[in-house]
Amino acid sequence: MYPERKYLSVNASQLAYFQALSSKTRISIIELLQKDDLSIQDLSHQLGLSSAMITKHISILEKNGIVESKMAKGIHGQLKICMLKKNDVVLIFNPFKDGFIRNSVTKSLPIGGFYDFDVSAPCGLTTGDKIIGFVDDPNTFYYEKKDEIELMWFTSGYLAYHIPLFDIELKRLASIEVSLEVCAEYPGYKMHWPSKVDFELNGLPLGGTTLLGDFGDRKGLLTPSWWNLGTEYGRQIIINISDQGTSINGERVSATTLKDVLARSTEVLTFKLATTKEFAKGGLNIFGRKFGDYPQDINVRFAYNKSETAVEA
Repeated sequence: MYPERKYLSVNASQLAYFQALSSKTRISIIELLQKDDLSIQDLSHQLGLSSAMITKHISILEKNGIVESKMAKGIHGQLKICMLKKNDVVLIFNPFKDGFIRNSVTKSLPIGGFYDFDVSAPCGLTTGDKIIGFVDDPNTFYYEKKDEIELMWFTSGYLAYHIPLFDIELKRLASIEVSLEVCAEYPGYKMHWPSKVDFELNGLPLGGTTLLGDFGDRKGLLTPSWWNLGTEYGRQIIINISDQGTSINGERVSATTLKDVLARSTEVLTFKLATTKEFAKGGLNIFGRKFGDYPQDINVRFAYNKSETAVEA
C-alpha cells in the first residue's frame, strides 16, 4: 500500500506540528518506529524513560498525525502498540506561488481505524476475502490489521475515531462533511428493521438518523461473490457541520456548529457513532470501500472559504 501524501503549508497555524518534531526524544521514538511497531513498554525500555513520559510524547505525536496506536492483548493485560502513520508530508513554503491553495481537503478513514469501541453481539468483522475470527465475539474488534477491515456489524455500542487536524487550515475552514455507508443489523438480513444511529464530534451531539433496514435483497455493487451472510449494501449518510448547524443528508438535525466543535479542540477531531438496543430493532453495519454500493471508507471533507487562487484537492 502506497503512503498517503499530505501537503503542509509552512505558516504559524502549523506550529504545533513542527513543535512535535522539535524534541530529541520524539525523534528517537520515530526512528525506533521506522524499524518496527512497538509498545509503550518497549519504547520505555529502549529509551530508558518512564512509561508515563513515553505516553506523553506519543500523545503529542498522535495529535499531530505522525503516530497512531492500537490496543492489543498482552500477558499482563492490554498493551498500547504504537506505529508510524502511513503518510508522506510535503512542506509547501510558497503555496500562493505554487498553486497549493485548496478549496477542500478530504481524508479517508479506514472503517477499522477506530481507537476505541464497545460493542455487543451479534457482531463481527470481515476483510475483503475472509471473516475475522469467530462471529459474535466482540474480542475480534481487537484485530490488529485494521486497514484490512471492509465490513463491521454489531447490535449495540459505539466506535470512536481520531481525525488529526495538523494539516487543516482552520482559519479558512467553512464546513466539515463526514460521509459513510451504513445500514441496520439483523441476523441474515431484513429489509424493514429500523435502527437509530447517533453521531458525535469532539463530544458534542450532532444528531442522528433512522436506518430503515438491513439490506440484502440484491447483491451489493462491490460486495465480493463469496460473501453469503445476508447483508449486501447500505445507504450513504452525509453529515455536514457548518456555522449554520448540523444536517444529515440535507436535513437539519441539530444546532451544533463548526465553531462549537473547534472550541473543544483544534488539534484532533473525535468522531463517534453509536446505536442502542433501546430504539426500535437496533443494530448497525458499516461498509468499507470493497463492500456495499459505495467505493469509500469513512470520508471526511474539510471545505474552505474559497479564494481566487484556490484549487480542488
